[in-house]
Amino acid sequence: MPLKDPMKVKQARDRRLRQRHAARLKQRLCTRCGRVPPEPGLKVCTDCAEKRRAAECARRAKARAEGKQYGGRDPERCRRADRAGDRRRRRTWKEAGLCTSCGRRRPEDNRSVCEPCREARRALDRRRYAARQAAGRCVRCNQPTVGGLSRCGRCLALEKERVCPERESDVSRKRYAARRAKSICVDCKAPAGGAARCRRCAYRSNSRAPERHLAALWPPQIAVIELETGEELGVFETESEAAACIAFAKLRPDQVEILSNVPLMALPPA
Repeated sequence: MPLKDPMKVKQARDRRLRQRHAARLKQRLCTRCGRVPPEPGLKVCTDCAEKRRAAECARRAKARAEGKQYGGRDPERCRRADRAGDRRRRRTWKEAGLCTSCGRRRPEDNRSVCEPCREARRALDRRRYAARQAAGRCVRCNQPTVGGLSRCGRCLALEKERVCPERESDVSRKRYAARRAKSICVDCKAPAGGAARCRRCAYRSNSRAPERHLAALWPPQIAVIELETGEELGVFETESEAAACIAFAKLRPDQVEILSNVPLMALPPA
């Protein structure tokens, strides 16, 4: 007599279990024993729930002792279920106007996360960033990096494609204005004494881009343009010549526009 197909036997058993489960739910009975009504908010009665909790605790303790993840269950399947549950929870909290991280407070400025949760996340990111950078690994994917970079080549390319320049500039301007209003460093939020950056951040910023603070290698050119007509009155090499041109044309400083190819940081101090 040929043996039955194990797959067909399993499918038939699963079908019978689903039918029995649906029938007991319709009769408002415990889906496991089918004898008494279920516990409020659950599908099983109190006795079956206690037995199931005890069995789960024993199974998880055994798996933990053996070093298995997720209580011995399939890790990938458990991760998918966790991610799906997280998405449902975040969607519910977002529709209710609550923080999608804690679900207790309402975020400000049309954000999805409240400020305490944002600060806690920033602190965690800073600690992880410092640890990975000190170990010479990518701060995003934890892969080894070359040349002392903070990111590997793959993460650099992905970040370049993902970041929107307009949105990044807008966020940077808002952060800069908010920190300047509080008289703190625009980079590290340390007291800056009225300056934009503290001494440490200013030195780091200047040392990273020294070419911006060097004198130009081309001859200076200062163009004077009349705003009303748009006519260029002349191109000069010194500010005194440009000022003389404005005075000769009998114009006020607010009636002209001055364009220069000399960076402000290259001009000598007054």
